[in-house]
Amino acid sequence: MMLLTTQNLEVGYDKTLLGPMDLDFEPGHFVLVEGPNGIGKSTLLHTFMGLLEPIRGSYEWSVPQSELRFVPQTRTLDVLLPATVNDVMGTGFQRGSGWQALRSSPNKADIKRALEMVEMDRFRHHLFRELSEGQKQLVLLGRALLGDPSVLILDEPSASMDPEREQLAVEILVRQRNEFGRTIFMIAHGSQPAQAASDCTLRIYRDRTVHLEKCS
Repeated sequence: MMLLTTQNLEVGYDKTLLGPMDLDFEPGHFVLVEGPNGIGKSTLLHTFMGLLEPIRGSYEWSVPQSELRFVPQTRTLDVLLPATVNDVMGTGFQRGSGWQALRSSPNKADIKRALEMVEMDRFRHHLFRELSEGQKQLVLLGRALLGDPSVLILDEPSASMDPEREQLAVEILVRQRNEFGRTIFMIAHGSQPAQAASDCTLRIYRDRTVHLEKCS
């Protein structure tokens, strides 16, 4: 069974940016999303997450929406909020609507385990806004690992990371794929660690056509 299928899908805001596209994604792969800046990569993943309605066509997940996790870029967050790392781990973020409590709050042990996984446990009582951009991105990745997700969707996390943290983030994602069979969609621009770790690339060209390579 396919994890995600699109039919004549066109995505954008007021007008079509990408598509139409007919794509089939199998579960358990690390899919790298590449293309020029401003071409519509984030728009496509926001649509897959249900944050944007398609312009035309449709897409269908074979897993519930509750099993999807989105890791936004840190610049989309309201960093002035006086929230600690622990606070952030117990909240959800929806684009355009601010911080919101999760329906089922994770317990302290789960939060600690997730922060340890991304090597950020020692910062759990620090204010989120005082972290570096790369540290913030790791916290958001840790938050996405809570609740046993099937799919992780990441909007160019490496853009705000130094090479060491970028390598760490990719290693964490590879472990999630290998040990738990999770599917990963990650936007990256020239990330060598992500290119080396991915199973295939969803490539968006300058003419706004979309091609999915066969996953290995």
